Amino acid sequence: MPGKANVEVTSTPKPIRHHAPKITDLHQMVVKLHGVNIGSISGLNDYTFLRLIGETGTDMNRFPTVKHFTNWCGLTPQNHQTGKVKKRVEGISCNKAGQIFKECAQGLLNSKYIAIGSFMRKLKGRKDVAIAIKAGAKKLAEAYYNAITKGIDYVEQGLKKHEQQLKIQEVSMLNRSAKKHKI
Repeated sequence: MPGKANVEVTSTPKPIRHHAPKITDLHQMVVKLHGVNIGSISGLNDYTFLRLIGETGTDMNRFPTVKHFTNWCGLTPQNHQTGKVKKRVEGISCNKAGQIFKECAQGLLNSKYIAIGSFMRKLKGRKDVAIAIKAGAKKLAEAYYNAITKGIDYVEQGLKKHEQQLKIQEVSMLNRSAKKHKI
């Protein structure tokens, strides 16, 4: 997939607030590199994409699935088991790519209109802020992997759609509980 020179760039670049590289036409070069606008993913801009390419490289064939990629980034929960004793281990460090995804997710934590931000805030209420950021970073890493390997543009569903899905889940859980208790 790398090196699609005939891709037409119609999107506008996201602003880079800190450490903007002095490269002219950076957005066009980044889009032509993989043929996908990585800037469509919430929280990622062209500079973040350059940093991620520096860590992961352009060839993603070494990761057969998205689960392999998120585990390599250190964004999956770790379980340790000996006999019948199961212990969930937190605090296992991420590599540099995982840290980049966590930085992007932390920026989305207080976003008003983005579904990943809402997901993280809900998780933060039940668990911990570090767990919520790691879960949001995992979602960003999955979107990045799908964009790079399959050429799928990320489409932000928005907060309204996310809240609607949560309401549907809640109603179906209540229906299952009512059927179980024959109410």
